[in-house]
Amino acid sequence: MFGISQKSNTALKNPWVLGFIAFFLTFVTANVIFISLAFKSPPALVVDDFYERGQAYEETQKRIAEEKSLGWIGLLITPPSIRVNQLQTYDVFLHGKNSTKLELDSVTFFAFRPSDNEADFSTPMQQKQSGVYTVDARFDLPGIWDVIVEAKQGEQKFLTTKRISVKP
Repeated sequence: MFGISQKSNTALKNPWVLGFIAFFLTFVTANVIFISLAFKSPPALVVDDFYERGQAYEETQKRIAEEKSLGWIGLLITPPSIRVNQLQTYDVFLHGKNSTKLELDSVTFFAFRPSDNEADFSTPMQQKQSGVYTVDARFDLPGIWDVIVEAKQGEQKFLTTKRISVKP
C-alpha cells in the first residue's frame, strides 16, 4: 500500500511545490523590503511651510470674496497679435455694480513672465475716459506672460488677469 508518512520528502521534489514555495518567499521578501523602505524614506508630501501656505491660501480666498462683494467688473483688452519689442496699447474697462462709474485712486499694469521673473515689469495706467484706462507697453522677451491689472480705491483692490502669448 501507499504509505503516507510525515517523514516522506517526495513533495519537496515536485516542481509545483518548489515553485509555490519560491513564489511565497519572493512575495514575503518583497513586502519586507517595501515596508522597510517606506519607514526609512518617508514621502515628501508635506512641505516645511505648510502653515504659512495655509494662511496665504486663506488670505487669497478672503481677497476673492472681497472682490466679489465689491461687484466690480473688469475687462482687459489686448492687441490681437503681440510681438516682441513692439510698443502696443492695452486697455482695461472697469465699472462698479450696475455699471456705475468708479473713482479709482490708481490702476497699475503688471506683466509677469512665469519662466523668467527678471523680465517682470509694472507701469501705471492712465485714465482715457470714465472707466477706461490705457497703457502703452513693450514686451522684451517672447513666450507666455501673465498680465494683471490692479485697480485701487482706498483700501479696496480689484484684479483683472489675462494670460497672453508674445510672439518673436
